[in-house]
Amino acid sequence: MNRITSFVFLVISFFLQSCEFSCSVGNNEPEKESVTANESIRIKNDISLQTNGVKVGKAYLLFDDGEPVPDDNVIDFSQPVQLVLSIDRGWQEENNKVSLGASEKIMVENDVLLDEKDLFENKFPDGMPAEDAKIIYLKARVTLKKRIQPLTTFIVSFHVWDKNGKGFIQGNYKLYSK
Repeated sequence: MNRITSFVFLVISFFLQSCEFSCSVGNNEPEKESVTANESIRIKNDISLQTNGVKVGKAYLLFDDGEPVPDDNVIDFSQPVQLVLSIDRGWQEENNKVSLGASEKIMVENDVLLDEKDLFENKFPDGMPAEDAKIIYLKARVTLKKRIQPLTTFIVSFHVWDKNGKGFIQGNYKLYSK
């Protein structure tokens, strides 16, 4: 079984040119999205969420150009996908700032393709404005050298936590290759 797993990882690695992450906060893009209600949180794209001490209003996926990711999450990986988390309340504020951490991991099968431990660490070392922390964008990009057959599932896991409190949001979503 180990040989098969190694072979699958080698084949997929051949097709993957690169993976990258980025992040931002604040409402810097227009919302072109309609979401559905799910346990008082409007979630789209089959995003799995767990929270503690933080009230999430919406969670959905957008392409880098602002267009919504299809509900089935089948994409061609021609542009990055952004997870959008709209936060109603819950981050611990100090002097109108919050200190957040955010991590993301991309996996295929049981192999980790990319694992970023804290995307905000260098970008916001002294915290971010509390108002900006109400909308969080976590971008995942997988660049394929050529089309993968059969359909391959990429799992993107995320964790956003309050460095000054106990609040956190964690979860995952799946992206499927066309």
